[in-house]
Amino acid sequence: MRFEHTAYNVSEPAAQAQWYVDAFGLRIVRAIGAPTFTHFVTDSENRLTLEFYSNERGPIPDYHGINQWTQHIAFSSDDLKADAAKLSSLGGVWDGTVIDLPGGDQTAFVRDPWGLTVQLIQRVKPLY
Repeated sequence: MRFEHTAYNVSEPAAQAQWYVDAFGLRIVRAIGAPTFTHFVTDSENRLTLEFYSNERGPIPDYHGINQWTQHIAFSSDDLKADAAKLSSLGGVWDGTVIDLPGGDQTAFVRDPWGLTVQLIQRVKPLY
């Protein structure tokens, strides 16, 4: 087995998927219409795939109420402040904080317009 995707039940899957396309340069690899309006978006290396859908069989979480340390989608960044400002200009919400982590890494958290947390991470040593 290998990792395929991680999924998020959201209120506006098409709009949210497009925000990730615009914000991170991801691309939509599959879009399904009613009733769930499922959209899969992936990065240029097909390493990270996100699924956004709206399925009435499960509750849509209050993403604004989920602590950033509990759940987030992480993207590496070479310039945390510039990337967080870009996401803010696209409707994301950033509190202006850059956090120093043990080992020298730094991070900033931005909420997408629907409240899902995005972590921007600048690592001393990349994972890959």
